[in-house]
Amino acid sequence: MRFFQSMIYYTPINNLPLGILMIKLIATDMDGTLLDSQKRLPKGFPDLLRELGKRQIRFAIASGRQYYNLLNYFPGSGADDLFFLADNGAVIFENGKNIFFSEMKQDAVPGIVNAIRAVRNAQPVVCGLRSAYVENTGELFLQNVKLYYERLEIVPDVLAAAKTDRVCKIAAFDAENAEERLLPILNRYGEAFNVVLSGSMWIDLMNHGTDKGTGLRFLQERLGISPEETMAFGDYLNDAGMMRTSQYSFAMKNAHSALKNLCAYQTESNDSDGVLKAIRRFLPQLSKEESA
Repeated sequence: MRFFQSMIYYTPINNLPLGILMIKLIATDMDGTLLDSQKRLPKGFPDLLRELGKRQIRFAIASGRQYYNLLNYFPGSGADDLFFLADNGAVIFENGKNIFFSEMKQDAVPGIVNAIRAVRNAQPVVCGLRSAYVENTGELFLQNVKLYYERLEIVPDVLAAAKTDRVCKIAAFDAENAEERLLPILNRYGEAFNVVLSGSMWIDLMNHGTDKGTGLRFLQERLGISPEETMAFGDYLNDAGMMRTSQYSFAMKNAHSALKNLCAYQTESNDSDGVLKAIRRFLPQLSKEESA
């Protein structure tokens, strides 16, 4: 598989390889990518999704968010046209049916949770198929966690709650600086688990080899679509696996510098509808009209 090494910002369509005309699958992150800073979808997204559907181009939402949280953005039948790679690819849903789940072993959960608990002001979130579980009721913590988890239970002990569900991810919240304070500590679990920085205040741990990239590969194999027929968008380090699985990988203008270095292309920021503009520019078979 060949990837483009140089960063390209809106290269003219006639200078792109012809393979760009054969895109069959598009995957995008949500926060910092498809959603603007106010957590809103682009106004033109429903129309674009319909156009893609008419041309049999499949669309996947790939996010660290919980599946039930993602559904809030796509009410009614709108969700039927999408794949959902939730919890950073550890859970995949199609038409309301769970088609993939990467379950963590129960005996691995306590060590990670206790490592997070040991850091001052850091909080664990244990993510299961049925719900997510937290212990802390602090206003700042709950305000942030409720942004990403619709099904959320506040419990006395997340370890006890974990035994009642199938766990796919453990998230660590640090309002001070997750990259500097928590990441060095949680990286010690890197041999057995995939440890990813998913935001300035969030670190996610999933089974080793589980990320948005493996989730996207699962979809590619299920649909008979190759990386050369795949386009992906992201802004943070938890999107890296997805970029490696897509020949047409796009970093947002507001993306982490390490992700920009990994991607083949760059598009405008999430506040400038960068995802929609890039899709319309690089897929000329769609109508030329851009979102308002």
